[in-house]
Amino acid sequence: MEEGDYTAIQMIGKGAFGEVYKGVINKTGQIVAIKMIKRGDTMKEWHVMAKLAGHQHILRAIALVEAPKHVAYVLEFAKGGDLFSYAENKGFEVPEADVRIITRQIVAALLHINACGVAHLDLKLENVLFQDKDHSHILLADFGAAEVLGESSAPVTRPVGTPHYMAPEVLCCCRGVEDVADEDVSRGFGMLADNWSLGVLVYVLLYGCFPFTAAEQAQNANGLFQEILKTRSPFAKTTKQSRCSKEARDFIDRLLQINPARRMTLAEAREHPWLEGAQAGKHGLDDSAAESSSAQGGKRPRLG
Repeated sequence: MEEGDYTAIQMIGKGAFGEVYKGVINKTGQIVAIKMIKRGDTMKEWHVMAKLAGHQHILRAIALVEAPKHVAYVLEFAKGGDLFSYAENKGFEVPEADVRIITRQIVAALLHINACGVAHLDLKLENVLFQDKDHSHILLADFGAAEVLGESSAPVTRPVGTPHYMAPEVLCCCRGVEDVADEDVSRGFGMLADNWSLGVLVYVLLYGCFPFTAAEQAQNANGLFQEILKTRSPFAKTTKQSRCSKEARDFIDRLLQINPARRMTLAEAREHPWLEGAQAGKHGLDDSAAESSSAQGGKRPRLG
């Protein structure tokens, strides 16, 4: 595929790793997503996506196009929008049964990328997409922060990801974090960082706010890290106990373990009682959630 083979229609996203457009393949009329990065920037994300190709819950990479000033990733277009918009359209009050179905699919995607030796390292609502408007099938996307970690790889020691989703061991790599006594937390991080982010994501879907809410006004990584150390469990306050089932709370608690060595593995998460019976069938989770942007209103969570 060459640059003239597709047309970018409108920008639908922008981030640290490039701009994303809704586009069309001219010969076939197929609607696609086109991620454009500056020429000379790393193409690691493309190589990661090629490594992960073929899984039902990974956004499909279609073609790589090299132009004089940029490189374009032609990707599958997710018609159902992202998980943030889906939750926002529900006023951030997503039914627990729906959260369970979504979570089971995310776990399947993470198990696949881990089996390929990859850590996502930026798991959040915005990076989980719905393949279609019936919102029954999720796709994990945006591998710009991902790392390929072999068995002999040293732990990652650079800050990466989105602060409120960062595991404690990732926050430790940020400048200004102090008083780290736990060696398992302070010596770098790997795939288990995604498990923490999964716990945060599930909590936000169920409660409409981040788990360590006193840190919302924190202006730096150290403030967030110290709040996590002080709070330990997001369910320390009894006012939150009745919002979801005890199985859901246990699922989250086991993911939000400060020491990654004590954190629930993805294999354990897949078999956890909370996910039993969470079958993502062909029916939609809720056909009322449209492709929306945050400008359309609705009750927003306290997301910092």
